[in-house]
Amino acid sequence: MKKPLTLLFLLVSQVLLGQVCSIDATQTQVGIYPDSMPNGVVGQTYSQDLTFVMPLDTMGYNFTNFQIVSVALPVGLNWACNNSAANCNYNPQLTPNGCVHIFGIPLLAGTYNIDVTVLADLSILNGYPILFQLQMVVLPSTTSLTNNGFTTIGAPACAPALVQFVNNNPGFAFYNWDFGNGNFSNQEAPTPQYYQNPGTYLVAYNAYASLDTTTVFTLESLQINAMSNYGGGFPSFDNADSYFKLLQNGAVVYQSNLIGDQNPPVQWTLNVNLNPNSNYTIEIWEADDSYAEPYFGNDDYIGSHILNLNGCNACTAGNASINYSIAMQVILPTPQLTTIDTIVVYELPTTPIITYDSLSHTLSTPALGFAYQWYFNGSPIAGATAATYTIYQSGTYALVAINAQGCVAFSDPLQAVFCNPYTQMAQLSENNGTLIVSNSAQNASYSWYLDGQLLPNQQNNILIFQENGNYQCIVSDAFGCSDTTNLLLIEVGLNTNTTEQPRIFPNPAIDLVTISVPIDWLDVQLEISDLLGKVVYKSQLHTQKNTIHLPELLSGNYLIRLSTPELLYRELIFVSAAH
Repeated sequence: MKKPLTLLFLLVSQVLLGQVCSIDATQTQVGIYPDSMPNGVVGQTYSQDLTFVMPLDTMGYNFTNFQIVSVALPVGLNWACNNSAANCNYNPQLTPNGCVHIFGIPLLAGTYNIDVTVLADLSILNGYPILFQLQMVVLPSTTSLTNNGFTTIGAPACAPALVQFVNNNPGFAFYNWDFGNGNFSNQEAPTPQYYQNPGTYLVAYNAYASLDTTTVFTLESLQINAMSNYGGGFPSFDNADSYFKLLQNGAVVYQSNLIGDQNPPVQWTLNVNLNPNSNYTIEIWEADDSYAEPYFGNDDYIGSHILNLNGCNACTAGNASINYSIAMQVILPTPQLTTIDTIVVYELPTTPIITYDSLSHTLSTPALGFAYQWYFNGSPIAGATAATYTIYQSGTYALVAINAQGCVAFSDPLQAVFCNPYTQMAQLSENNGTLIVSNSAQNASYSWYLDGQLLPNQQNNILIFQENGNYQCIVSDAFGCSDTTNLLLIEVGLNTNTTEQPRIFPNPAIDLVTISVPIDWLDVQLEISDLLGKVVYKSQLHTQKNTIHLPELLSGNYLIRLSTPELLYRELIFVSAAH
């Protein structure tokens, strides 16, 4: 059963690996493909595969393994390799190809350098670091909201927000906008709206095809105050039986109910719509025959009144006195299209406050559950997305906090100084009678020393020498960090001394310094003195490599002097006190 199980494992592994990323088999040259990342957009899902084509050998030595150890990405993105089961190790002798899947939702716009760190093993060397860089641009969010009335550009958004409204129905006669922020507009294309505070805002939109209004007249009540001459000329032994008719252009359009056996005043509550372009007449009647009183004859016509749309009180209608009221209502046009939607404005994260620990060279901010991105001199630092960051160079740092809605808050910039005591960058060399300091910081200042003594009025990176001696230069950058060059022995009229000389490192030093001397310098006398000539340390060196634990020295420049009866070497070092 061993072989079938092994085959099943391989098949399952291939299926699982295939789900992570796809290798671009068309690429055969050593490198990473694509060589630049497609653009991402804040708040939108990002997915991209990277294919690696790894070399088989270099300088005659075979590569035995590559391990992808990190991919520094913009905040919000993650990565996975197609060989995660083997901790992203690849043997190029078996297959030179591998891939990485970049995925997630980018949270912050900017231009980023994607750093891919790979450890390479050769047949003669293990763990050699290789850094690949690709560029990626994350574009700002293009969020919008669309409905049948309008489209917004810039919403949902973070407070304060400026939102643009696009009318989806141009050409209507009239518009009415209520933006929910206290502002209104009747424009077809309204100006962008400002939303100062976070919250949910209700936006109402109405589009009208016509501005025509409709005026409606309604006969609401009629009262007979008094009437006479009814009952067919007979004495009125019964009470009146009243009703009325409403005629429109001579035709009866309404007849009231009959109020029987009740003398005026009598009243009707009505809801009869009137056409202002027609003529109306009110006729007052008293019922006889229609009220089952045929012995009084036919119904009695009391009189008529031409209706006035303004209404009337105590108006005459033949032998009757009447009141009636007419209501007038102007009906505004009905919108052809009505839309109500919401604008959501999100709250900003808490503004990050950053501090710098100069001893550990660490920047930090309280971890409040946000995503973070550190910046150096205005540019995002690839992979620096934690609440702390250890710096390796001086400059201006800032931090951006991003909440779950993608809203950002920027810290105040902070200048952090990092002086590396273990790295000597500036180099001193001689060319045709001129000493030159190379590989120094920009905008640096220079202090030249001859045999440990400061040379006045020499502040440039070049020096034309005039006499014998040991020359050295202290280079200070704009942040106050000092770098001391190598010591160079000059003999005027002769070439630069190229005899093997002692080596002193690190320079600058903190708690110890190593002095390496050639074999012919054994038993050399060592003296360390300050720039005033006071000897602060003295011993004899009996081995080629010597580690000197510095005494309790104050920070400053010191001259190291190595001497034998035949040889002399001097070098200026800078000591940064650790206490």
